[in-house]
Amino acid sequence: MRISLKKYAQALTDSLHGEKDSAVINERIQNLLKLLVKRKQSKLIKQFAPVFFSEWMKKNGKVFCKVTVPYELNDAETEDLEKLLSSALNRKASIEVKVDADIIGGMKIEFEDYIIDGTVLTGLKTLKSQIVNA
Repeated sequence: MRISLKKYAQALTDSLHGEKDSAVINERIQNLLKLLVKRKQSKLIKQFAPVFFSEWMKKNGKVFCKVTVPYELNDAETEDLEKLLSSALNRKASIEVKVDADIIGGMKIEFEDYIIDGTVLTGLKTLKSQIVNA
């Protein structure tokens, strides 16, 4: 029976929740890696870190968001955006801001399995597609 990567991540997250002893933490991580190798699922190891990170954030009431904007945000704007996302998602948001002038305006927010794309570039591409296909 194959166990999904998400299930492994949830199990490790549950077993580490509240644990402070680094030796115990290291042992549990090593045990999981050994289990993956034993079950001939070692190819999952490369994909494990981001899935585990997402599960860890969920377990601790947090969410990690990648935000793409067309210009550099100052500290106050970044802090306001974090507060806004925390409020909207009902969890403490931690954000990584990426600047991409090609999006022209608006922003794109990626978190967990969601993408909210409110960029001008995407809007223009959608409009173009609708005009071409009309």
